[in-house]
Amino acid sequence: MIVLGIDPGLANTGWGIIETRGSVYRARAYGCVSSKASESLDVRLGRIYEEVSQIVRTYAPSQLAIEKIFFGENTRSAIATAHARGAAIVACAEAGLELGEYTPMQIKQAVVGTGSADKRQVIFMVRSILALDHDPRPDHCADALAAAICHANLSRTQRIARDVASVQVLEQEKAQRKYDRARAREVTAAATAAHTPAGQSDRRVMDHVRQSRRNS
Repeated sequence: MIVLGIDPGLANTGWGIIETRGSVYRARAYGCVSSKASESLDVRLGRIYEEVSQIVRTYAPSQLAIEKIFFGENTRSAIATAHARGAAIVACAEAGLELGEYTPMQIKQAVVGTGSADKRQVIFMVRSILALDHDPRPDHCADALAAAICHANLSRTQRIARDVASVQVLEQEKAQRKYDRARAREVTAAATAAHTPAGQSDRRVMDHVRQSRRNS
């Protein structure tokens, strides 16, 4: 599975591509789409859309993992991030990528093991999980790769859970078929016994079987 992780931002939108093979995750590429505050909004958003579209065409991911927006005290900054996030999502939606949205806390929990991890811990774990020989920079790239790892972890867990559930269903169906065959043999034996020359005594056997089924 190939996952595109995105850390949205109007000034800097970090992105990272990871490929998964079972429990092994490796980074294929990462980077940052940057723009200046002096540029108009349409130019900045257009750049995000175009560059993300090009990334999708180049690496052909099937999944998108992107950070959710936290509307805290700085509403203006959150709105700018929402613009950038929307441009990136539209670019991925046009290519048919499946969308996964995660809060910063969920991403930290998945990558580091605690939702209160700091930036340094996230970078260290991203480097370790992806077996990189360097810290991914800038920080926006590390955050994007972390989002991709979070999505891959969740997808793998869900897939394992589905596989386990499927095995359980098959085992239950197998047990039910075995039970049904045993009951059928029991009924057949009783019916056969009821029609033998022994007559009365054999009917008692069938009556006993019937009584046993009522009590079960």
